[in-house]
Amino acid sequence: MSDAPKEHLGEDDLEPVHLIRRSDAVLKAGTLMLGAGTSSRRVKAVMRATASALDIDSLQAQVTFTDIVATVVRRGIFRTQVAEVTKPGVNAERIALLHHLSGSLVPHMSVAEVDARLAAIEDRRPLYPTWVLTIAVALACGSITVLNNGGALEVGAVLPASALALLLHRLMGRHQVNLIASVVISTVVASSLYLLFYWLAQGGHAGVAPRLAAGFVGSVIFLVPGFPLVTGGLDVVRLDLEAGVARLAYAALVMFAMGIGIWGVASLAGVSPNAVPPLGVAVGWLWALRAVASFLAVLGWALMFNAPRGVAAASALIAVAGNALRLGLLDAGWAPHVATFFGALLIGLACHVVGWVSRLPVLIMTVPTLLVMIPGAPGVRALMYFNSGSLMDALGNGIIVVLQAIAMVAGLAAAMMLTDPEWAFTRPDPPNLLSVGGRIVRSARWPWAR
Repeated sequence: MSDAPKEHLGEDDLEPVHLIRRSDAVLKAGTLMLGAGTSSRRVKAVMRATASALDIDSLQAQVTFTDIVATVVRRGIFRTQVAEVTKPGVNAERIALLHHLSGSLVPHMSVAEVDARLAAIEDRRPLYPTWVLTIAVALACGSITVLNNGGALEVGAVLPASALALLLHRLMGRHQVNLIASVVISTVVASSLYLLFYWLAQGGHAGVAPRLAAGFVGSVIFLVPGFPLVTGGLDVVRLDLEAGVARLAYAALVMFAMGIGIWGVASLAGVSPNAVPPLGVAVGWLWALRAVASFLAVLGWALMFNAPRGVAAASALIAVAGNALRLGLLDAGWAPHVATFFGALLIGLACHVVGWVSRLPVLIMTVPTLLVMIPGAPGVRALMYFNSGSLMDALGNGIIVVLQAIAMVAGLAAAMMLTDPEWAFTRPDPPNLLSVGGRIVRSARWPWAR
């Protein structure tokens, strides 16, 4: 051991302080991004940008649904850290801010400056007060009821039921109630309140209610784990199985809990599992209702995800076009999953164009937009048919649900591959080749890629 005084030792002979603080900042950027609900690819991109700005020589990161394991190397010294996100959530504004931050970082920045910018993002309060979110989500749930062929009575019952259930769900979240228990309780409360308000609107007697089932999905649609479902599917497409399978398992567990809640209430109430008949309105009015309902549904979801107003409005407009294509193909007799694929493809392409113009991450627009295509009605019918013993009908509706969910992710993944070379190729240096008139043209980036 050297007898030299401690003050004469080099920094590398002591604790690598120069690396510890930089490693903490890189991991902080990753946990903020992961906790906001984005895909593992975007988490790694923000971590790489932060590491580069802090003059870290190399970074290796393994990102799952709730954990990050990162190893950084600087001046020949490495450091490995593990971080856990205990409360996965969704915050579209935070994703956008971190996306902009990663693009504005420059080499040789100080750790203090990067820490300050990350702290400013972390400390931001939600964009909207609870009462605004409650109204927006209730309108979104009522809009989904319209898209499921619900009428005025069903929409009128869904609005207060979903609003009260949302407040209860947020209250349980603040008290850290078990997630699955919270989802089941919220679903049962929403479904039961929907039946109660429907009964009151009918004057105290149920009577013949062929559209009653339309409101069951609408009243609980705000519980659908849209971000884990979409990002998990995209992670699987990129063969990031550890993150993708975990996200899909989480989403499936939440939707199963929702299904159990709806199934229990609908079974006790004796709700018919038969498909809801179409709305008996003229074609022009039908398409107007579909357009307004699609817009309000996606707008409500985007606000619930804390998306900025401009992003929420853009997502809602894109949803009108994508859902109109899907519904038009369904009216023409196309299979539901095929119609869903082309609707999701159009949505993905449109979101990339808007993202390129506005310099926003595409994901915060595509997820709320795609949720308008969630196959909730056949999922509920599958459970109710199973409960009544009609196994073939239950199997048929279950297959429809699976195929539509796959088609949603497939359409979005196809749009990604058409617009982003990092999706079209698996090599670390994608060639970015475009064929024009038989000639090969090289470009640093596809101009519309995000």
